[in-house]
Amino acid sequence: MKNRLLIGLVAIFSALTLSNAQEKFKPEWESLKKHNAAPEWFADAKLGVYFHWGVYNVPANGNEWYGRFMYEKDRQKSWGKDIYDYHTKTYGRDVDYHDFIPQWKAEKFSAERWVDMFQNMGAKFIGTIAEHHDGFSLWESKVNPWNSFDKGPGIDVVKEIGQEVKKRDLKFMTTFHHGFHMHFYPKKENSFLRPLSMHAATYKNPEVPQGEKYRILYGNTTYKEECDIWLGKLNEVIESSCPDYIWMDFAQGYIREDYRMQFLANYFNKAKELNKDVVVNTKGAFFPTNLAVVNVERATMEDITDEVWVTDFQLGSSWGYNKDKRTAVDPKKLIRILAEVISKNGVMILAAAPMAEGVIPVEQAKTMAEIGAWLQLYGESVYNTRPFVEFGQGPTKMRRNPEDEWNDYGAIKAGLNDLNSEDVRYTKNSKNVYAIQLGWPGSKKEIVLKTFAGKGKDLKVKSVSVLGSKERISWKKKNEGLVVTSPINKPAEGDAAIVYKIKLK
Repeated sequence: MKNRLLIGLVAIFSALTLSNAQEKFKPEWESLKKHNAAPEWFADAKLGVYFHWGVYNVPANGNEWYGRFMYEKDRQKSWGKDIYDYHTKTYGRDVDYHDFIPQWKAEKFSAERWVDMFQNMGAKFIGTIAEHHDGFSLWESKVNPWNSFDKGPGIDVVKEIGQEVKKRDLKFMTTFHHGFHMHFYPKKENSFLRPLSMHAATYKNPEVPQGEKYRILYGNTTYKEECDIWLGKLNEVIESSCPDYIWMDFAQGYIREDYRMQFLANYFNKAKELNKDVVVNTKGAFFPTNLAVVNVERATMEDITDEVWVTDFQLGSSWGYNKDKRTAVDPKKLIRILAEVISKNGVMILAAAPMAEGVIPVEQAKTMAEIGAWLQLYGESVYNTRPFVEFGQGPTKMRRNPEDEWNDYGAIKAGLNDLNSEDVRYTKNSKNVYAIQLGWPGSKKEIVLKTFAGKGKDLKVKSVSVLGSKERISWKKKNEGLVVTSPINKPAEGDAAIVYKIKLK
């Protein structure tokens, strides 16, 4: 009798387990919210990288919005940076955006070399842009004839980068910016019904080609067609690659809600089938934050957040390569911003800007190498960590700008460039706390870690050392906090930041 009861219970348990395993996400918010927005691998990774690479790299002027601004005469003096005038003088008004496609040959592209560079920088997830606003896809597509496999370089960029990343047991990401495609190129006035957009540009006689051959590229489509194409593109990449992270740019909210829900159901179900924990982000409110990670562009938060969030920064002077501005961001600045971000429960993504031929500019390569050198020495204070009881201390204050509508979450951009050696950011891992001082303070300088007199006052300190240094430093727990002294000699790569490792009892 007992054996039969046991067999029956096992059968019931097995049936329930199988039923749960086979339960699929439905394209409904109530069902989709069961997805875990930020799996542990994402919270552990801390740093990722991808790149902006496309047809816009051929003129390599202004920015990755070249395809729009070359047609937008009346905004040439604003964000377009005079691209309309530049295009007129350099190429003439009879050269269209699609004329650049055959010129994009990518003859020096090497997925292996690029992924080597990104991995050596310390990125734990690596990816590629899948499609920017311009409507040109970077994979072999049946939905979109305007793609990098069938035209231009003849390369399935998503596939080649994805294969290289997966070989190394790293996480793979793709970025989609195509929710804005329906408004990207200037349109005829009242030619179709679409959601209103503050970024839309309409003209009585737009210069954008109107012929049937170019209709899909330039978005001269109906609203439903645009939604169908949007979803079809995502489905192709999900089926062929199923990235660990699909990054979404602004404006996905212009797509009909039922299409957005269908995309998420398709993505989450494919991931479930492959036993993968995947991530999608929302930049604004087009996805609920209980199933998508909040993304803020080039920004931080005021304090530690309950949920993991993500931000992205440029490596070069703009997202897309600009031949007239080849500068790269100071690696010390990016290392300090990384510490700021992770101290508040964030994850940071860097974006490279390769040249059309497939070369990452030496300036950006140098910045990546220096970030990698710092992380090689001090990565234990970054990877697999979580926020401490407080994010840090110092004179550089981050204040929310409630009028900043771009990021919708009160993101902070001001102040990030000012982080310095008087600022400290904390992380923790197991019984270790890491106090990251954002710059070299000088030899034998005292710093008071005030958190150990505040929210961390009951913590018992066992030892304090400086990562990358063999020197024994003096430290003492006092009423005002944990007082530590910097080493006599600056640790390697210490100009960017030095790290005090605090072991707790």
